[in-house]
Amino acid sequence: MVRPSTLDELGWPLHTDLLTLRRGRSEDAEAVWPWYRLPEVQEWTTTLSPTLADHQEWWDRTLDTCVVGLQDGRIVAAGKIERQDAWSQADMREQAAGQQAEIGWVLDPAVQGRGLGTAFAAALRDVAVDGLGVRRVEASCFAENLASRRVMEKIGMRLEGTFREESLHRSGRWLDGMSYAQLASEVR
Repeated sequence: MVRPSTLDELGWPLHTDLLTLRRGRSEDAEAVWPWYRLPEVQEWTTTLSPTLADHQEWWDRTLDTCVVGLQDGRIVAAGKIERQDAWSQADMREQAAGQQAEIGWVLDPAVQGRGLGTAFAAALRDVAVDGLGVRRVEASCFAENLASRRVMEKIGMRLEGTFREESLHRSGRWLDGMSYAQLASEVR
């Protein structure tokens, strides 16, 4: 069986018990902007977009890895599945190509506490494993981002490293970073 090599080759939309997932679209930037720009969301996001125009520009640059989660037709989660090459010795690069993926997510604060973040993260992981056929899925966060840590642990990802003051937060503080992962064989 030949597995899809990109997100575009998968059969969208995908459904979970709580969410419908589909590929992100350019017009979605405006739909997520009202909650994506909130301070409690921006506290932990990688990219700070002070205006809708900045957000749109960033959003459009990330569409190749973007997946959104909808509930009742409204986008309540945005995330990424970024296929990556595993580290390997030089003579094994071809076999290591595309063997892992990094996932990440952001959830509308208005729907937090309902299991949607966990459902969305698990679905991203499952798309990477079952859809793209990667053998390893990774995710990382600031150590102080307890909600993301809980989600990673709930979906079965294991803490693989805590990195002391390795992440410069936009507050100007150096924070610990945490890395989680899960093998495809642990998901099935």
